[in-house]
Amino acid sequence: MNDITHPPLPNALYKPGIHTIWSNVLFETSLGCNHVILVQPSFYGADNTFMLNALVGYGPERARAVVVFDAENITTQQLQEWDDIGVRGVRLNFASTERILTKEELRGMLVRYAELVRPWDWVVQLYINMEQIPSIEDVVMGLGVRVVFDHMGAPQLPESLTGDLINPYGITGFGSLVRLLQQGNSYVKISAPYRFSRTGGPLYRDLETLIKELVRVAPRRVVYASDWPHTRFDGLDIVPWTRNLRELVGGLGEGVVEGLFRDNAEGLWRSR
Repeated sequence: MNDITHPPLPNALYKPGIHTIWSNVLFETSLGCNHVILVQPSFYGADNTFMLNALVGYGPERARAVVVFDAENITTQQLQEWDDIGVRGVRLNFASTERILTKEELRGMLVRYAELVRPWDWVVQLYINMEQIPSIEDVVMGLGVRVVFDHMGAPQLPESLTGDLINPYGITGFGSLVRLLQQGNSYVKISAPYRFSRTGGPLYRDLETLIKELVRVAPRRVVYASDWPHTRFDGLDIVPWTRNLRELVGGLGEGVVEGLFRDNAEGLWRSR
């Protein structure tokens, strides 16, 4: 990311700092990550140039990528070219937009993008507020593609908490997310706790019951993600949270831990 050589959209909600492929390598190495998934950030819109350059720089053995594109201005040739270099998904951002989309718009866009990427067996990566998930639950079940929900499903935690723990089923949309995970074609990223926690870091304790329940009910459908470079939270250290996350789910078995941090992502992004 570089707002000088690759400036963000004029209407971007925020501007990125400068982050290079080498700074990413150093960060991911500090976490013990050998493979990365590069995701097109919202402030670049559908201009994937910078991210695709990084994908080529990493090479197919090390990286896969998720792009953003306009469904009305895309060709099968372009999708094929992206697939050839390691693109494996498209991201739809319904959470940080200038206006709230209607239920009909959400459902229509999901169907349209799923139709476009289905021939390549791509993933639809979905950033949507948890409270909106019930409105698309039935559509997601019938898309015929794999769907991964960003950032624990983007939960809206209660403004006032009694202690650190919450009942996740009291959060609007959590039950819908669980049903989608158990249905079989949906995944959820365990990532970016700092975007939703009320109590703050470094461990974000108020999200622990939610995270543990997601892992418990769907151990094969949870994927750890670093959310580097933590846009709008530059300089944040997530190593303590990552270590605590491993301890948090460790009681569910070593196979569950390996699934969260490695195996599930391999199946989702590197199946071919």
